[in-house]
Amino acid sequence: MNEQPMDAQPRNDTAHRSPQLQPDCARCCGLCCVAPAFDAVQGFGYDKPAQVACRHLRADFRCVIHDELAARGFPACAVFDCHGAGQRVTQQLFAGCSWTASPQIARRMFAAYGKYRVLHELMALLETAIQRVPAGDATRLQERLRQINSLCESGAALEATVRVELIRSNTLQLLRELLVH
Repeated sequence: MNEQPMDAQPRNDTAHRSPQLQPDCARCCGLCCVAPAFDAVQGFGYDKPAQVACRHLRADFRCVIHDELAARGFPACAVFDCHGAGQRVTQQLFAGCSWTASPQIARRMFAAYGKYRVLHELMALLETAIQRVPAGDATRLQERLRQINSLCESGAALEATVRVELIRSNTLQLLRELLVH
């Protein structure tokens, strides 16, 4: 799920996104293949509990079956996009460290990845919406985007007082207001 050739061009649906919201699997430690649970019925090939490495994840954090994901029953992995959350957690929050370093680091990384994945998805939605609304509405969306990015940049998103689900709910409500008149 986490390998894109290093010389690959961004997928067409991600080309308009800022660099921080582009996945860069070479700068991640396979968080998308470990932290979340997988369900076979959702296109992940088999049921995998959260915080357990996918059986196809190599020691170098690459996918053994990457070139044949869909054919091997992993179509959801083939289209998965962390929107850059994996490399931000790995590089910015954990200075390139891996979840394999210790159980304590693994727990912290997985928790961070869960939060950052939601926040990065929201930022990707906001960037897309900004292109589709009038200038006045775009300003409101840009401000929300700056707020969320600031939480991520500062590391404040990891604080217990930051309620990611509330941010998600409020952001989705704002998007509904501005996109569905």
